[in-house]
Amino acid sequence: MTKFNQISFIRGLLRFSPRQLANERRAANYIVSVLRQHGIPFTLQRFQTTVPEARRADLFADGRRIPCQNTGYVGGEITTKSYFLSSLIPSRFFIRERNINFNPACPRTISCSNFYFAPSVAIPRNAVKTVLRAKRIRARTVVVPRKHRVPNILVGNRKNPRVICFAHYDSINKGAIDNASGVATIMAAVIENPHILRYGLFVFAANEELSYDQPTYWGRGYRVFERRMPRLLRAAQKIIVIDSLGYGPAIVTQDKKLQYLAFPIRGIKSLAKKTYVMCGDFDQLMTVYHSDADDVRGLDHRYLEDGVRRLIRLTGGDGLPHQRVDASETVALGD
Repeated sequence: MTKFNQISFIRGLLRFSPRQLANERRAANYIVSVLRQHGIPFTLQRFQTTVPEARRADLFADGRRIPCQNTGYVGGEITTKSYFLSSLIPSRFFIRERNINFNPACPRTISCSNFYFAPSVAIPRNAVKTVLRAKRIRARTVVVPRKHRVPNILVGNRKNPRVICFAHYDSINKGAIDNASGVATIMAAVIENPHILRYGLFVFAANEELSYDQPTYWGRGYRVFERRMPRLLRAAQKIIVIDSLGYGPAIVTQDKKLQYLAFPIRGIKSLAKKTYVMCGDFDQLMTVYHSDADDVRGLDHRYLEDGVRRLIRLTGGDGLPHQRVDASETVALGD
């Protein structure tokens, strides 16, 4: 059996962080190059999307510059602390309010947990007191909607898969845990156990993090797959979504809240009984979530390898009989 080095692969993927716009396309090319290197056929499901490109984000408290990052889909000014909030509160409650936000669980750096359809900036936790004490606040962001074309990368049985597995490869900031780990888990599974390609379809999804879809801006790449291949989702025996592994024991759950967060497709209610989310401890993830602290230092190869074993068991790859598949369904269709 070919042994795949997940940490090395993740380091390669992190060269393109944050994986948005041109870097997202570079990440896709990197994934494709690894598949080709190992002789794994694939198909590209290309689609167009629009994401926010932040060209400026400044924040001053009584004239003192405060580190910040844009978390808005539109630019503008913020001159009040009326909405100074924890970014762990679901964004839907403040989706159209100008705000300054911070992640109380992230001690080291700026965490862009949520995005808003209003001018918004995230600050590090250690700047909260400075902003609260300030008499004058002034923030300015410049945000441009940018169209770009990206691919979902499909590997395996596209005709009659019994199992469909998803992991997104884009990121906000570094994204080692979220979600280079999930991409590495699928990559290791298909390279080390190529027989699972006969009955499984494995989707490296683009554009999960940010889009102008409302009210749920994340998960667009998954919804593109849903729109184009609804029959496969309905017919599959299992749907597995892999997100944020490698920093602790993997959890396999059908919790409806996590299904919505990890796989916000339109038809999730009708597919909930066969949809599984494989992830780590989300409370622990929040300590580095959507920040530059989400790097390889938070990963442990033992947990990554255990994730691959659990995925193989979950797909039935360690016991189900092999199934023939039309070879024409797994050829590479580069363009």
